[in-house]
Amino acid sequence: MEISGWDIADVFAKAATYAATLAAAGAIFFLAYCSALLRDSQRIVIRRFVGILIGAAALLSVCRILLLSGSVSGEFAGMVDSRFARMILGAGEGRASGARIIGLMLALLALSPNPKLRGPAVLGGIIAATSFAWVGHVHALTPNVTPILLLCLHLLCAAFWLGALPPLWVIAAGGNEVQIAAAAARFGKLALRVVALLLAAGLSLLFMLIGGVAQLWSSDYGRLMSIKLLAVAVLLGLAAWNKLSLTPKMLGHQARATVLFRRSLAAEIGVGAFILTITAAFTTLTGPR
Repeated sequence: MEISGWDIADVFAKAATYAATLAAAGAIFFLAYCSALLRDSQRIVIRRFVGILIGAAALLSVCRILLLSGSVSGEFAGMVDSRFARMILGAGEGRASGARIIGLMLALLALSPNPKLRGPAVLGGIIAATSFAWVGHVHALTPNVTPILLLCLHLLCAAFWLGALPPLWVIAAGGNEVQIAAAAARFGKLALRVVALLLAAGLSLLFMLIGGVAQLWSSDYGRLMSIKLLAVAVLLGLAAWNKLSLTPKMLGHQARATVLFRRSLAAEIGVGAFILTITAAFTTLTGPR
């Protein structure tokens, strides 16, 4: 597997785009189902965070178009060559970026405290999060309707899970044990179903793409996917520790549990970032046989 400087730049740009978009969508979802448990100051902080993520996701989407234009041309000058940009915009990546920008614009409504705008903002988050399904290896499958729908479901579940971690950390940094535990419990109750759907959709997609488990160690795509699966297992372990051990301890007013909860969330965010980077790597550098 030969890797160029353009490939490396695109991997990290794609991973950052994943992170900003999914985190923004997930934080919007979090505000929708956990708003009643938040203080006004916490809502303000989370809304500002959403605004920063939306701006970053939009900027990164544009940067990726420029990087892909440069990669196609093989020269830095190609990044600003309209011919290459039009070619990229006319392909799947252009459609994905366009859908993402539309979703992000609608998601900006989450910055308003008006509860009537919550629904359109959530819709914007859904559109932005699923925009990545407009391009990718699933489009090579025939028929591809079911794989694309599974990918959309997988992306929404990932946004729900990963996007809730920063807001939970905000609560854990400034709330009391009861509030933190209540928010964690509400998230955990919903997350049980969401994680089950995420795993079911992800494993179904994996089977459709590779056809057999042998590819998990016999191809570059499979080896990178195996690393991702191991990281997901670590993430599941941290989530289980939060729900089964730390949340009950916080409800019991054990101060040490709050400190451990914050550290666990930070670890989950780190592992989540690693998973998105690995995902960007195997969707950019290689593909299933």
